[in-house]
Amino acid sequence: MSDQPGVFCPGNHEVEMCYGGEADLHKHVTGCKKNPGHKGFIPLKDFNTKCLPSRYHDDELMSETIKTLAALTVQVKTKFTSLERPAFIRDTQSPYPFYNYRGSHLIRLGTGRVSWVNKYTERDETCYCAKCQVSATPSKVWGKVHVLTSTHVVFDDSEARKTRCVIGYDDNKSPGVSLDGWWVGGGTDIERDRCVLRYVTCDLKLVDELDKMCQRFGDLCKEVRDKYGRFVHVDKLTIIVSHPHGCPKQVSVGQWTHRQERDGWTRYWYTTCTCPGSSGACVYRMGYVYLCDHPHSGWDSEGNHSGEFWM
Repeated sequence: MSDQPGVFCPGNHEVEMCYGGEADLHKHVTGCKKNPGHKGFIPLKDFNTKCLPSRYHDDELMSETIKTLAALTVQVKTKFTSLERPAFIRDTQSPYPFYNYRGSHLIRLGTGRVSWVNKYTERDETCYCAKCQVSATPSKVWGKVHVLTSTHVVFDDSEARKTRCVIGYDDNKSPGVSLDGWWVGGGTDIERDRCVLRYVTCDLKLVDELDKMCQRFGDLCKEVRDKYGRFVHVDKLTIIVSHPHGCPKQVSVGQWTHRQERDGWTRYWYTTCTCPGSSGACVYRMGYVYLCDHPHSGWDSEGNHSGEFWM
């Protein structure tokens, strides 16, 4: 582990840019230079415990944990680049991502994870989703969905308002459910390269389903920690579910290699496969409870790396 202080890593960030619109995504897949052939990705429908190290082959606990993480994984689609993006990363001469595209409406694609859900009932404030804003009777029962991703994917409120979160895009036959963004909770965090998007909806079925999945995922993480915690520094198992190139969900399995600690915040490097479109995907480190709040950030000479979070 490195204890040297650092700032936001200037590496190669993995947002998929659609210069010719989403119709060009197929070209990005076939022409990918980061991971030609995409051998390290497993379509969600094909994932099972046999894709993991041998000690987990007969344990459905691990399979359920990864599939629950996958259910919470979302595609993040942004259609605006903020005028406030800085030219350089603080204290460096490294250009900040997409500064040259400020004010443009090019589509960027990344990944995120539903982290938690708030449900409101019979409050003075009614729902203000797009549907309720034009309704004479906005819903009094509604929810906020919080999605963790990377700051370089969605920089600030001006980008969040032009960002769509697609839940359940598991394969080409499942287009998923879309939520439109509202704002970035907690402000812009360039240094740690992590942000939380807030979405508002009166789709109570969706709110309840996501809330239950968030709680279930937390419970599963604790069960995995209790059962396999002694192997944390043996296997160093690291799994990412993402939308590479804006495509349906893919699972990749690898190991974390080392980490950097700064004032209690950590950043991890790992061998787990990623591609453009994977930025913002949460990095699952087996055996930790608070293990999925490190968003994938990019790659550098030391490998793929995350943004920062505690532990």
